[in-house]
Amino acid sequence: MNRPLTIAALSSSLLLTGCNGALWGNMLVLMVTVGIFFGTLGLGRPEAAQSRADASTSSTGHS
Repeated sequence: MNRPLTIAALSSSLLLTGCNGALWGNMLVLMVTVGIFFGTLGLGRPEAAQSRADASTSSTGHS
């Protein structure tokens, strides 16, 4: 039981050498940032379009 655990610990440390862990970590943070950016851009668009449509129909009705 102890030997497989030791092998797993040594192999995981070898996989993370050479900045591979830093590269994947930075990619993850970049993807989260892009997701937040596009999510923020999409907030409230249907409501804004609906309020503009209501405003244009109400202004033409009063003329």
